[in-house]
Amino acid sequence: MHALVTVIVAGDSHGLERMLHPGVALTVDGGGRVPAPATVLEGATRVGAYLAEVLWAPGTTLRVDAVNGMPGVVVCRDAGVAGILGVRVRDRRILEAWLVLNPDKLARWSGG
Repeated sequence: MHALVTVIVAGDSHGLERMLHPGVALTVDGGGRVPAPATVLEGATRVGAYLAEVLWAPGTTLRVDAVNGMPGVVVCRDAGVAGILGVRVRDRRILEAWLVLNPDKLARWSGG
């Protein structure tokens, strides 16, 4: 996960895409309170582009942490937790990812 954070912080879109399995699937939970795709995003190019948009937003910082027992990244913005990214890895590439942006589900991470 540290390699993922390094690639994101560097703004390396090609590096990010290389870390994703070609058949990667990303599920995003906005809870109807935060804009999120209505369906699962699939494919390294599409998932990479979406993650770049979310994770490279101004004022974003990242930290590695376990998320539901999986490797993960805590996405912070404006001194609070804006999202949690959990991933499942196969063959050293991200095969599945879950991005929670729903503020109601982030209360535990935000100290609420």
